[in-house]
Amino acid sequence: MRYLIFSLLSLSLAVSIGCTQEGTTPANSEAATTLNTINEHCPIMGGDVTAEGGTVEWNGETVGFCCDGCSEKWQALSEEEKKAALAKAEEAHESHDYES
Repeated sequence: MRYLIFSLLSLSLAVSIGCTQEGTTPANSEAATTLNTINEHCPIMGGDVTAEGGTVEWNGETVGFCCDGCSEKWQALSEEEKKAALAKAEEAHESHDYES
């Protein structure tokens, strides 16, 4: 019983320390930082950027994706569509109300 309580307290502490911003999980912030991408959210699907999603170079910057397959869809977009997709993905997450 003590082991279970200790484990739960340790897990809660680890999660609390890892979440430095509202709405940001440790995995989210680590992925974007580790990958060094210009975006935190996939411009195709809107999910969090992950190492498994891969990256592409675009206009001298690294763009990250949430899952395998998004980079092919990205390559099919025009330059204007790429700019709009990046802006839309980030805007959607910035305007999300995490306190509701």
